[in-house]
Amino acid sequence: MRPSNVVDEIRRRRESSDAAPGLSVYWVRLSESRDDFESELRQMRGEWPIVPWILRTPGVFRDPNSVMNDVADVLENARNDIVGVAANARNKNGVDLVLMSRTDLRLAITSSPILLPDWFPVVPGQTVTARINDLTWSVRVSVSDGVVACDEIQRILHELDMAMVVRLQDAQRADHRRIQALWAAIRRESEPDVGSTLAGIRATLGEIENPAGFRPSTTRNPTVVGRIWHLANKTSPDRLRRKAKGLANALHASQLRLDDSVDNSLLVVLNRPSEPIGDMETRWCFQLIVTLRSACQMVTAAAHADEYPRFPDILLRATSLDLRRFLDRATRILRAAAPCGMD
Repeated sequence: MRPSNVVDEIRRRRESSDAAPGLSVYWVRLSESRDDFESELRQMRGEWPIVPWILRTPGVFRDPNSVMNDVADVLENARNDIVGVAANARNKNGVDLVLMSRTDLRLAITSSPILLPDWFPVVPGQTVTARINDLTWSVRVSVSDGVVACDEIQRILHELDMAMVVRLQDAQRADHRRIQALWAAIRRESEPDVGSTLAGIRATLGEIENPAGFRPSTTRNPTVVGRIWHLANKTSPDRLRRKAKGLANALHASQLRLDDSVDNSLLVVLNRPSEPIGDMETRWCFQLIVTLRSACQMVTAAAHADEYPRFPDILLRATSLDLRRFLDRATRILRAAAPCGMD
């Protein structure tokens, strides 16, 4: 999570009237430097009445019966900052207190009445209901946000594409019959023979100067990744298992050093067929197809981010990492494989 994400989320809530009048309290769990985060938050808050506060006192905000006493203590300690930032605030409806902690917020009840002090710049001396909002899990960002690491996904997709086309060329030379089922599923009409097409795809990939900007296509000059993406889009999970079998044969997957219990993608679990896939080679290729498709969809969504809602920062970050780990490992497996046809 970045300070800019916190500022954007608080501002969005204020502008949409989701924030409480008078005082809003937010919780952020940080593993990185809280001092650096606080400093950046102060710089980025601009004219918004956002007051960051690092929790350094042990034992606070653990007892639901005293949580608002803990808030009151923070208000007193942060008094000068609150008064100063509120004086020039763009929004006069309330103050946003951001509590930065090393631990998660573990309170079942986070809402309680609090008597605001007489010096408080908004509704002083009045009792308001304050609720601690845990932003650790709820800061929402665009699907094009940096936490998605789209450039890294695109770089890995380019490397995977090249590794697959090299492997398929090797397989085609070793025994062209092994790739017939896969090629029948991903070829385009009026294309030259498979050898010439693979050579053209390899040349196209080799000419890409910036792999971090690579975007696979399902229609315009599709590469191997683009073709498999298109195949996955039009095929149900139950039918996709047969296509995975064709991919396993084409890649000579029995020669790959596979362990499909490692770095398995959650998105594969969510798109599994109705019946388990027995042999490991077909199962791994099914995982590869589904994860590849998900990564391509993520890159496309990021390119059209204004068409989609925002999602929790932590969800996008974890999903991207899940995809990148599997695809990066798949690329390394393909590169390390023995030549097709050799034991």
